[in-house]
Amino acid sequence: MAGLVTLMGLTGCVPFACSAIGWSNTLAVQLDGDTSAVDQVQLCTDAGCAPAEDVDMTGPLGFVSVEDQAGDSWTFSVGMMRLERFTVRTLAGDGTVLSDTEVTSEWVRVGGSEQCGGPGEATVTVQP
Repeated sequence: MAGLVTLMGLTGCVPFACSAIGWSNTLAVQLDGDTSAVDQVQLCTDAGCAPAEDVDMTGPLGFVSVEDQAGDSWTFSVGMMRLERFTVRTLAGDGTVLSDTEVTSEWVRVGGSEQCGGPGEATVTVQP
């Protein structure tokens, strides 16, 4: 045991435990332009689009949900995923696809730590 303490003191490496496990990242989608026909916004990857009735709830898109929708802004909880390149899909009330816009997001950590990670936020802007 004394050798372990000495080794830790010499290397400067102190073991620690990450306490904040299981956070959720937030993605805001800002619609810019005429949004009168937009009824729903989805986030799409190669695995599909979410939220949607046919999404695989056991896959990563199963964690995507709309947290808030106010005016032209849609806020999604995306679990611990940090979508970087994806498509924002806007839909009319009858399910017609109005637009598919490929975007790249830039995430900012808003909690946790560098060592353990933590919740992040990103905002993208698209035209419907």
